Amino acid sequence: MSRKTNLLLFTTSFIGGLAAGFLLSPRKGTENRVVLSQNAVELGRWAKLKHYLAKRKGASKLDKLRKDIQQGINYNVPDLYKATETIPLTEKDVISE
Repeated sequence: MSRKTNLLLFTTSFIGGLAAGFLLSPRKGTENRVVLSQNAVELGRWAKLKHYLAKRKGASKLDKLRKDIQQGINYNVPDLYKATETIPLTEKDVISE
């Protein structure tokens, strides 16, 4: 089976299970709707919290990656000013060449 078929089968089964659960539950329809709306609000809050935490964690990891790359560049690529400051060159040496 393809991914589309699997997803369609899963979605249909899930919705069918929900419908059967609501139809066969011992509660009245209004009670079911109240419970469903309360759970939906709670699920929405949970999803927002997880999104916020994942965003912060991703930003933190990205900052660490940037710092690691910068440190790697600084370690492997020498600073030319520091590397050449001990070379004894005078104006005469530069002009005569």
